[in-house]
Amino acid sequence: MNRRQKILISLVASAASLIVILTVCFVFSLERDLLVPEPSRLILDRRGDYLGEVAGFGDRLGYWPMGVIIPNRILAATLETEDRYFFHHPGVHWPSILRALSQNISSGRIVSGASTIPMQVARMQSPGERSYLHKAKEAAEALLLVHDFGHQRVLAQYLRMAPYGNRVHGVNRAARYYFDKPAEDLSWLQAAFLAGLPQAPGRYDPHRPGGLARALGRAERILRALENRGVICRVELEQALGSAIQLVPRPERDPDALHAVLRWSKQASSRSGVIQQATLDLDMQGEVSRILGRRLRELRGRGVGNAAALVVDLPSGEILAYVGSDDYFDDEPCGAIDYVQARRPPGSALKPFLYALGLEHGHFSAASELADVQVEFDLGRGMPYRPSNISHTFLGPMLFRQALGNSRNIPALHVLAAVGVEPTLRFFYRAGVRGISFEPGRYGLGLALGNLHVSLEDLCGLYGVLAHGGKRLPFRMFVDEPQAEQPRLLGTGTTELITHILGDPLARSPSFPRGTAVEYDSAVAVKTGTSQGYRDSWTVAYNDRLLVGVWMGNHDWRRMNRVGGLTGAGVATRRIMDALLPEHRPHVPLIDQFSPPADYQARMVCPMSGKLAGPDCPDRHVEYFAPGTEPVALCPVHRMVAVDRRNGFRATAACPAEMVEKKVMLDLPERYASWARRARLEVAPNRESPLCGVESRLSEALVVEEPRDGSRYLYDPDTPAEFATLRLSARVEPADEPIVWLVDGLPVARVEFPHEFRWSLEPGTHTIRAAMARTAQVSSPVTIIVAD
Repeated sequence: MNRRQKILISLVASAASLIVILTVCFVFSLERDLLVPEPSRLILDRRGDYLGEVAGFGDRLGYWPMGVIIPNRILAATLETEDRYFFHHPGVHWPSILRALSQNISSGRIVSGASTIPMQVARMQSPGERSYLHKAKEAAEALLLVHDFGHQRVLAQYLRMAPYGNRVHGVNRAARYYFDKPAEDLSWLQAAFLAGLPQAPGRYDPHRPGGLARALGRAERILRALENRGVICRVELEQALGSAIQLVPRPERDPDALHAVLRWSKQASSRSGVIQQATLDLDMQGEVSRILGRRLRELRGRGVGNAAALVVDLPSGEILAYVGSDDYFDDEPCGAIDYVQARRPPGSALKPFLYALGLEHGHFSAASELADVQVEFDLGRGMPYRPSNISHTFLGPMLFRQALGNSRNIPALHVLAAVGVEPTLRFFYRAGVRGISFEPGRYGLGLALGNLHVSLEDLCGLYGVLAHGGKRLPFRMFVDEPQAEQPRLLGTGTTELITHILGDPLARSPSFPRGTAVEYDSAVAVKTGTSQGYRDSWTVAYNDRLLVGVWMGNHDWRRMNRVGGLTGAGVATRRIMDALLPEHRPHVPLIDQFSPPADYQARMVCPMSGKLAGPDCPDRHVEYFAPGTEPVALCPVHRMVAVDRRNGFRATAACPAEMVEKKVMLDLPERYASWARRARLEVAPNRESPLCGVESRLSEALVVEEPRDGSRYLYDPDTPAEFATLRLSARVEPADEPIVWLVDGLPVARVEFPHEFRWSLEPGTHTIRAAMARTAQVSSPVTIIVAD
């Protein structure tokens, strides 16, 4: 064999190897499976109206599964349009291929593809450039697909993936998009309309100028072809051509529900099913949004920037309305922030749960006495804490019911001190509150005043525990979500009593006057909250069928102009309840008032002491007690007291009878003495008369009672001057002696009984003394620090 022959054999072998390699590569590049693109998920509201849609594969809509049993009208119209010989070829129709090849050669360019339905499926699954090589690949894949899966499944894949314009793929989604009905319910005209779209989705787009006319013209040609082939009769043709196409408007998201669309879309992505029915009611959503917007406009001049609301059905837990902000597209108040999810300080809105835990743990009953007086808590490290109420006033002895109803700070601190901070945090965690820190000392007693930041959704979830009889109430976002059994967090009696208190308008007096926004015409439990500096306004209200939560404030934590929970969110909540209640389950009558716990015992008690009302008690009311906690003693506060007529002190047995006067007086513990003096109450004297049987005289005494030595205060320059003051109080004997208050050695005020003065705070370290005005006696110094 000569050298030339060897070279020729080598070239032939190389060419054969290359052909084999290319053939193997070609075969292995073929797609032999029916792909399952990620479908989009259509979200409807509870009435079936369009809410939004989560895009599927390629950021497109559709790709919904199509069963192998294809609706007859869609089947006939599609085969007439795309592949009349579909069931008679193995995936490639060779006569059409030869005809297309002849047309392309004669024209010098590709003018016809002769693609069968299986070839189109291959192209949609493996898109590529338009070339003879890619066409050969499509043909090979089409043959394999039909061979492996059969005609019916390949046709179903086509109807799942075919483009129908407006980013819609698949006939099932197209039927919903254009006609809002299942593909099975399409008329002949509608089926022909859809069958004509895939060949030129843009040209036949009914939402473009001229597109509808062109699409209807093509649908008519398809129907006439079906009539010519005997698929439909003449009567069916005339009925189809004489019918209305009944296109529905292009689906658009409700601008009042954009935050809801985003929230529901996130949840829908992880759920099965291409059509998700949300619990939202768009009619209710719009009403709530309008009410919030109207209230915001009323309060714009008072520095209120935004608002959010959540409405939940009871007892199902279905979210009916979800308003994340006033206007999603309003940049100035940051409307794109979802304030239903934003964590903010809730002010007093957490107090009912402290009281509930106090009842649950047996520390208190509904008539336990709680002192609303100036008090000092030791926070350790030489840091005394002297809290106040938002009104800077005190109400003295209060019962558990009134303390909660009036939302007083000092009693709430006493309750939290008894319950404990850590058990309270554990309760909030079990109830679903997110973002809790269990770092020691993170919250302290400030937890009672709202230093645990919560979202509106979490806060409504807490109140759902009260409305759900002590069990967690998971909020449902879709109507088919199962209702799993939830753990019990509070006893039924506890939640019913707390609800009874929150729905009692008399329990709110005097802090909340009658006739305000928190007083309803039917039984509604309400709690407001105001964060420090009027930065947040909260209200949550619930009855037997609805739970409504509202927040108002500013994205940048800017102060509002004295817009608290009552005047801001409280008014909006009342309007929402008034608008929704008549339409929500109207066949069920509203109840007038909440019932107390069924197994609790009713007792007539004194509203000042909480003990059984005695004959000398001027007022009394009914309170309800868990079995075994009922009071048995008579009121010790209103009692007959013997007083020495000469000086008003308590008379002893040694006092002459003619000098003794007996009368009903308030006999309060010593801790209420300062409060009683400020309230100008006639209280029983604690000191015995020195004139009764012994020679004695009143000794002088002068002690600064407030502030305490070593106290530290924070000077806030934003606080109005009339509120940035410190109360100076002294115990003076004889009580009728005037005194002079000295700050840093300079006199600031001369006062008489009750020897009190409010001094305007100034940053720095200060020494405070009290001096007798008519003698040289001076009290021991008290040093305080005012930090700026």
